[in-house]
Amino acid sequence: MKNQYVGDIGDYGKYGLLRFLAKHDIQIGINWYLTEDDGSSDGKFTTYLEKPENRVCDPELFDALKELASINYKTVEMIEDWEIIPEADFFGEILKTNNQASEDGKWDRRLWFNNSKLMLEDAELIFADPDNGISFTKTVRTKGSEKYILPEEVCEYYNSGKNVVFYCHKGRRKQEDWEQTKTEIRKYLRDAQILAVTFHRGTQRSYIFVLHPDSFHKYEQILKDFLNTAWSRMFTSEPIRENADLLMHQQQNSAAVTLEPLKIPLSVCKVTDYSGIDIDQPFVFSGRTDQEKSLVCPTDLVPDNTLVRDDGWRVFRICGELDFSLIGILAKISKILADNAIGIFAISTYNTDYILTKADNFDKALKVLADAGYEIRHNDEF
Repeated sequence: MKNQYVGDIGDYGKYGLLRFLAKHDIQIGINWYLTEDDGSSDGKFTTYLEKPENRVCDPELFDALKELASINYKTVEMIEDWEIIPEADFFGEILKTNNQASEDGKWDRRLWFNNSKLMLEDAELIFADPDNGISFTKTVRTKGSEKYILPEEVCEYYNSGKNVVFYCHKGRRKQEDWEQTKTEIRKYLRDAQILAVTFHRGTQRSYIFVLHPDSFHKYEQILKDFLNTAWSRMFTSEPIRENADLLMHQQQNSAAVTLEPLKIPLSVCKVTDYSGIDIDQPFVFSGRTDQEKSLVCPTDLVPDNTLVRDDGWRVFRICGELDFSLIGILAKISKILADNAIGIFAISTYNTDYILTKADNFDKALKVLADAGYEIRHNDEF
């Protein structure tokens, strides 16, 4: 995105889509991927504002952009200040074009991206608006990389619990290459669901959604509703291969995972050493670093040499022995619980994972996981 693009025909479709999402209670965080103006004629395509028939899609937005068009120097800050996107959060720091190929440039981008995560931490959906979309071949050191979102940045947003949508355009790609571009992020995020819509005014502008599985149906319905409005004159849905097969596979995987709640209450402790605990007792977990000695154990076994303790934890474990090649089992469970405001403390052993929650959230955690398709098998011994 560049300030010179503000109010262009592409902005009308882009803000129309984001406004529709916001009005359906999606908290949006916008990273403009803002780059410096280049002095070209790009961004001057505003003749659509002279055609009253275009106003029908979003009259309020149309009128605001028409007013903006009369201003000589427009900036994305005006979009923010005029509250074009209701309740949105914004990150508008310029992604510099200088020294991208240097080591300093690499860390400049790293700092820039970390700042965006802090500014947009309350968002459910991150919208990224790079000049040219996504690149799976460029790195932070490649000339011109500031014009792209990189797959590792999509992954960081996604793995922090966000859904992501980014601007991309087909450009000169052959159809087969375009189909691959739309779903290539799955090589990095194997459980991600993909949706896409395309705006057909001016150059083809597509918006690719990278969604957590439990968000897919909500966004799918919102986008269907969007395409049943007057915007259907300008937008179409992009077909995505393999969505249905992937969803079925994920649901089958969830159904195959059995969780075993244990009755024993646990405490999380910091200790001076491990002399006061019998490590041969069941459910004793120790962790030693250069800074501390930690201990998780049954509450009635907390040793006298404990420095700090936090009681009131309950635990369930994933049944069976988990192959190291399995991906995303713990991440999916933690995402479901986080979406229901349930914090966890996870411990991994050679065989499996143990997930601790506070006792007052334990029954709720089991219920939401059961509702998500997990089998709950109670243990009569522990």
